[in-house]
Amino acid sequence: MDRRTYCALVGMTALSGCSALSTDTVADDVGESYTTESELEVTLAEAEIQSGGSVVFGNDTEVAGGSSAITFVIPRIVVTNTTESSLSVPTAENFTTRSNGTRQQPYQIELNSMLSGIDSVITEPVSGPLFPPTNEIAPEEEAEGWLVFGVPEAGRGVVLELRLEDDVQKDWSIPLETNQ
Repeated sequence: MDRRTYCALVGMTALSGCSALSTDTVADDVGESYTTESELEVTLAEAEIQSGGSVVFGNDTEVAGGSSAITFVIPRIVVTNTTESSLSVPTAENFTTRSNGTRQQPYQIELNSMLSGIDSVITEPVSGPLFPPTNEIAPEEEAEGWLVFGVPEAGRGVVLELRLEDDVQKDWSIPLETNQ
């Protein structure tokens, strides 16, 4: 075997180990946008992660995670109307998280009866309106709000899914920083 062939084989062998290492990381799609067929831009603007603890909704309604195995995933969604006519905004029902083969709906759906009649805001660990703050947005306007998910046994990351017409239109990867 000549020297060039040897160096090439050693180099390829060393690099092949790098691809195995790269699969250990979870992508971070915070900041990425998706434009729907109706030209509504949906952006995952931010994501707050909290292991265990609780979240507090309007009127001081507290929801506890129950254990440190529950991770609260709280993404802030921004929708922008890029058209010249009013558009409908996706509802909380259009979003799910997926982790370890399990899908979760946001607390806005799961706890609808408990949350109805309270202010549509979250006050801890983040503050602002819950998503969606409105059903429709005018041309060139934007609306934003928080979704709240309780994810059991979340692992190293979750995927936030935008589901329209029963199909996943976009998914965003959100890495989790666990302090366990």
